[in-house]
Amino acid sequence: MSINLLEADVVFEPSLGLRREVMAGTLEGHRLPPSVSNVRLSLKDVHIKRHGELGRAEVQVVTVVTDGISQEPIQLFSEVFENVQKWSHLPLGEGGVTLYRTDAQQIPAFLDYRILLTELDEDIRSVGNLLDAVRQDEQFAAARQALLAAAAVAAPPAALISASSDLVMNLVARVLKANKDDQMLLVRGSFDNAFDGLGTKYGTITKGNRQAAVTYQAEAVEAS
Repeated sequence: MSINLLEADVVFEPSLGLRREVMAGTLEGHRLPPSVSNVRLSLKDVHIKRHGELGRAEVQVVTVVTDGISQEPIQLFSEVFENVQKWSHLPLGEGGVTLYRTDAQQIPAFLDYRILLTELDEDIRSVGNLLDAVRQDEQFAAARQALLAAAAVAAPPAALISASSDLVMNLVARVLKANKDDQMLLVRGSFDNAFDGLGTKYGTITKGNRQAAVTYQAEAVEAS
């Protein structure tokens, strides 16, 4: 059954609630210390619980991470996994896959991300085709340029960063819908340096639904 690719199955934006508590004086903020040189967001595990095929399926992982201040303020990742059995884990390798790393000595104020799992309807296609189609779209170029222009003056507002992620995910969804791929899981989230240290305070995070679950982590790297 096809699912609306634009609808998040899980939303994890804890800093929204933390912001209210900090402003009310009931909780202290949790900003990263100056000794942190960069932050890394990694996908640690993908657990496929069920899919639409009788035997094995092809599963594609697509992620969008937007920080607004890096040389590439919108960072994309995509990989296809073949012959995926039900109730199995995708072979991400030891330590998982790095989805995002801050530029040297640049810690963003806000980090927005999307993690999408889809079941491919056709034979395996080139991963590069999806990413190229998104990056070459005029809307992607406009969103990227808007972030770079904003960052040249001050840290881009969280609303602009989140809107950029939404736009890029819409572009991804358009390609996947054209191929009649089915959404398995979409996680939408964000972290705020002023309130949760860009997510580093949470350790490993697992989010999922009846079809799949993802485990990911934001980690701070101290300057050597």
